[in-house]
Amino acid sequence: MAYKETEARELIISAVHRLTEAGLVARTWGNVSARVSEEQFVITPSGLGYEHMQPEDLVLVNISDLSYEGERKPSSEKGIHADAYRLRPEVNFVIHTHQDKASVYGIRGWALSGFSDPVLGKRVPCAAYGLPSTDKLRQAVAD
Repeated sequence: MAYKETEARELIISAVHRLTEAGLVARTWGNVSARVSEEQFVITPSGLGYEHMQPEDLVLVNISDLSYEGERKPSSEKGIHADAYRLRPEVNFVIHTHQDKASVYGIRGWALSGFSDPVLGKRVPCAAYGLPSTDKLRQAVAD
């Protein structure tokens, strides 16, 4: 079930603040998005630090063609988010980080498992490594 746009914006801001406080993101690395319909999602903007980010800074992106609405430019990784939503209709929230442990798991091709979380479940898949903003990374997410 997609989120209402206002709710999606608030959830993303909450997530980026929690990720920052937990030390799971640095500077502007990583990105967070939430599906708001079958056709659109809201995503963090490019180049804006999470500590200052507000709901109105987020960007509304079309899944099919990556066109967007808003004053800011969307994350350069908007394509992997769009692919996740297009290929996995049950996915409604995406967090993409560059923190050390997640990167190691991605390079190794492992999923995060061995825990139980009410939101995450018992397993979080990790995409194979790919350089940022490349077709290789988009394909890894699609696979």
